[in-house]
Amino acid sequence: MGGKHLELPSKDSTNLSYFLTVSILILSVIIYLLFYQIGDDFQSERVNGQGGIFTLFLTLFRLGCAYLVLHTVTFWMVKNPVPGVMTPLFRIDSISRPYRSKGFERLVPFSSWTMLIFGVAMLWNGISSAWVFFATPPEFVLHFGTAIYATAFSSAVLTATIVRYVILPAQMKRGEDIYHMFLPHEQVMHNWALILLSCELVLGTMSIRLPMIVLGLTYGAIYLIFAELWARFGGGYYVYEFIDPRPKEGPFLLVGLMVVCLLSFFVGLFISYVKESSTVLALGLVIILISLSTRFGTPTEYVPTLARVD
Repeated sequence: MGGKHLELPSKDSTNLSYFLTVSILILSVIIYLLFYQIGDDFQSERVNGQGGIFTLFLTLFRLGCAYLVLHTVTFWMVKNPVPGVMTPLFRIDSISRPYRSKGFERLVPFSSWTMLIFGVAMLWNGISSAWVFFATPPEFVLHFGTAIYATAFSSAVLTATIVRYVILPAQMKRGEDIYHMFLPHEQVMHNWALILLSCELVLGTMSIRLPMIVLGLTYGAIYLIFAELWARFGGGYYVYEFIDPRPKEGPFLLVGLMVVCLLSFFVGLFISYVKESSTVLALGLVIILISLSTRFGTPTEYVPTLARVD
């Protein structure tokens, strides 16, 4: 079952959405290039440790997280014969209806992008920390690793929060079957990415720097551009109804979404600043964040009323 938009698509709204998305992407990149040097120099000891037991543990932890993502993508998603379940908004008729995705198509949702950048960040920084045992990694390796980690953390905060407080309640309101939202690969995307990145932030060596907050806008804008291209030339649908740029409220929703991406960066930035003075307090904040953002099982009040997708 699905519903049409209350308003017909507007060409003016669509063009405005395109303009705002591209403008925010360009502006965020310019701002980062202008201010990325603010702060202390990137030092290998601060990012990877000094090459002892702690660095070895850090390396194994990061590479283990990277393998978790690789295993999830390969075996639980792309090669999984059981298709994924979603209720996307189809562009041609603006109707939301159940759909089963298979193969690489299962990597289209933003939650999959969150998991992928989490894996890339852990793989890159795992290689960087292993590098310490042979030589000092170049500064660009440390800088890129920190930047991509910060982007992954903000994406994980955003994904976990939206899934718990927006997507799940909407699906429950429509009486849809939400049990698939708690399958192993969904747990990695919605919960474990945030938990493991939080462990790295508080108990590891990673920190988030002020200029990197604009990277949340950059990543969000890139995904919105991809989502529009996918809807027009790929699968023909928007995974999430609220990223459709065509309704009158479309431009405001897209800008609001990217602002939320920006705000999610401030969460990690604040915890990073707190960690400099008190690791215990930062750990407490992370525990609160995880408890408020993640959900590992269906709510007790959930009662499915719709038939499953065939």
